[in-house]
Amino acid sequence: MEVPPDYFRVLSARRRYVKQLVKYLAEARGEAKFTDLLKALGNPPKSTLSNNLDVLIRLGVAERRGRGLIRLRFKTPLCLIANADVPAAYLGLLGLRDQRRVSETETAVKLLEGEGWKIEKVKVVTTLEAAGSWRNYIPSRLQSRIEWHTLAGDVLDNIQLIEQQVEPILTGLMKEYTVIVDCTSGTRPAGIAYYRLASKWSTPLIYVYEQRQKLAWLISREDLKQRIPIT
Repeated sequence: MEVPPDYFRVLSARRRYVKQLVKYLAEARGEAKFTDLLKALGNPPKSTLSNNLDVLIRLGVAERRGRGLIRLRFKTPLCLIANADVPAAYLGLLGLRDQRRVSETETAVKLLEGEGWKIEKVKVVTTLEAAGSWRNYIPSRLQSRIEWHTLAGDVLDNIQLIEQQVEPILTGLMKEYTVIVDCTSGTRPAGIAYYRLASKWSTPLIYVYEQRQKLAWLISREDLKQRIPIT
């Protein structure tokens, strides 16, 4: 299982360039060449840059890839904090339709896009029965972006089991996207599990007031900037 980066130790690191490297990588949408990092820092000795990168790697923030490429392990939350142009992904829940004609997923994505978010991927955790109840009620423009992840009903009533099942989905998305977690729909244990995961992994978290057509940011970009002040 993945372990979250230790952002707090990064912020307190004594190595001269550690914070600058985090900021540069975040602004560069999560990756940069070793040579570009040297230039950005004013061409310090290569060994100095390597030593600073070793700190980021040891603390789980960055990783080395082939051909001198340095990459953030996760684009969320650092690229969001740096306001980098990274596409967004939505991770939500969905219960049975129960006579409703508009899903909470559709409402959430519409409201997020109304705030300027570019939602490229949508992942929804639900039961097989609930997914089937919405089959003819998801518009094609949204359906083409949705990936369904169905879990048994008893799993969705167990906070720990939900966390175990959803955490790999969340971290997989975080590697490529700014991920927005939505704890609105589904069971109460599922909502709690989503809140715990968003807190653990420092992701934005929303709640949707469906009748009022409004979003509440439980964990906002500003909250994350204060928690991890890299800019």
